[in-house]
Amino acid sequence: MKKITKILTLIIFIVCLSGCFNYKEINDYAIVSGVSIDIDKKNEDKYKVGVQIMNAKKDKESDNSLITFYDASGNTIYQALEKIMLDSPKKLYLGHNEVVVISEKLLKKKSPIYYLDYFMRDSEAEKKSVIMVSKEENAYDILKIITPLETIPSKNLRATLSISDNFSGTLTTVTLDQFVSDISNPSVEPIIPAVSIKGKIKSGENMDNIKKSDPDTKLSFDTLAYFKNNKLKGYLSNDESIGYNFLAATPKETYVNVKCDDKNYATIRVTNSNIDEKLSYKDKVPTVSINANIKADGLEYNCSADFVEEKIKIKELEKKTSSKVKKLMLKAVNKLYNEEKSDVLKYREKFNARKY
Repeated sequence: MKKITKILTLIIFIVCLSGCFNYKEINDYAIVSGVSIDIDKKNEDKYKVGVQIMNAKKDKESDNSLITFYDASGNTIYQALEKIMLDSPKKLYLGHNEVVVISEKLLKKKSPIYYLDYFMRDSEAEKKSVIMVSKEENAYDILKIITPLETIPSKNLRATLSISDNFSGTLTTVTLDQFVSDISNPSVEPIIPAVSIKGKIKSGENMDNIKKSDPDTKLSFDTLAYFKNNKLKGYLSNDESIGYNFLAATPKETYVNVKCDDKNYATIRVTNSNIDEKLSYKDKVPTVSINANIKADGLEYNCSADFVEEKIKIKELEKKTSSKVKKLMLKAVNKLYNEEKSDVLKYREKFNARKY
């Protein structure tokens, strides 16, 4: 009996220590760091898909690019990727993809639900990739621009967006799974950041672009893009974007400039904002009452009055800051709801939830 027990124990150990049955060698894969999706210019019924691949064999002392870019067209996203794999010596791996950039033209023409389906179904594709629209540019051109500080464009895009999201209050980070969830919900209108190219595209594709103290070509996040009926409708202004982020309670930190005398300004840093919404019906019309509580401190004061000694000046700054934040929120509401009828703040969903 003891021998049988020992044999069974040995078999169990052998099975458990057999190693990784699904082990894959990383050198067999091309690590995709960015994906672009455009309309194919030769056939507008097809997609033009581009992939930015990290160059693993790049020599540290070489001036060669850290990335390689491939693109192909297809009736589906996978068909285009399959064509790329015919040119690439390695299988594409989307598990470390940083960004998905979609062209403005495609987002205005067709709902993203049709061409983002593959990324959600593929078990290896990264679902937390950041989604963005290329404003007035081809999406593949965005991924070809060689950027300073972070020489892999996709990483530069994600890092820049993260900083802006945390400290500027004008942008917000939207992941692929979050975006797909929004466009799949008929009660929700999505909103995503917009990126554009400043300078000549051809100059930005060359490594010489980052050898200058002031590069000729740069990538820049302009504002937020809003949707209507799952298609790109337009863009918010800088003030409207800040107002939206206040209403959505998304910014970690943002800045507001208010006049502290006739000519000069003070910069107020908003470090925390809490939004209290009260939903009700007035004469059968859905009504939202918003109360905003913000915490802020003075970051810069360029006026002659000494507000440390004169407490009345602090009260004045508080009132002016409160008034400015209210104006920013009203700008966003007027643009999104009164003019465009785009429910990016998900009030329709909130009112529907109240019924049950």
